[in-house]
Amino acid sequence: MPPDSPAVDKQKLRSKLDHISNAKRRLETIGAKGRAAFLADEILQAASIRFLQTAVEAMLDIANHVTAREGLGLPTSYRESIEILLRGGLLPSDHGESFLRMVGFRNRVVHMYDDVAAAEVYGIIENDLKDFDAFIRAIVSRYFDAARDH
Repeated sequence: MPPDSPAVDKQKLRSKLDHISNAKRRLETIGAKGRAAFLADEILQAASIRFLQTAVEAMLDIANHVTAREGLGLPTSYRESIEILLRGGLLPSDHGESFLRMVGFRNRVVHMYDDVAAAEVYGIIENDLKDFDAFIRAIVSRYFDAARDH
């Protein structure tokens, strides 16, 4: 961290991490209803899309905050925010492609919302929520004493 940079705001990180965890928990509850129930219920689909979108946006808020506070550069896109943390070793490289797909999904939800299929969303719920855990673990292990801070 450059000497003039303010420290990472742990309360901000904690709030965003909590949001991610809560959204993930809600998505798991929705997923437990099963594929058929999910595909038959537009409200569950819309809620799931929103939970996924805001969880990814919380990840991006964390990435941008850390990038700025650690003096790692000035990202010009959400994708670059994640790439900077990956290059800096702040996020696990074995999840890099997953994190970048999450950003791409968020962008599609926001800008091409009619291009998101319910089956794709259920597939994410069924197979990819663990990627949020990897992100959370990486941030917690870097910025919090697990026994004391989080």
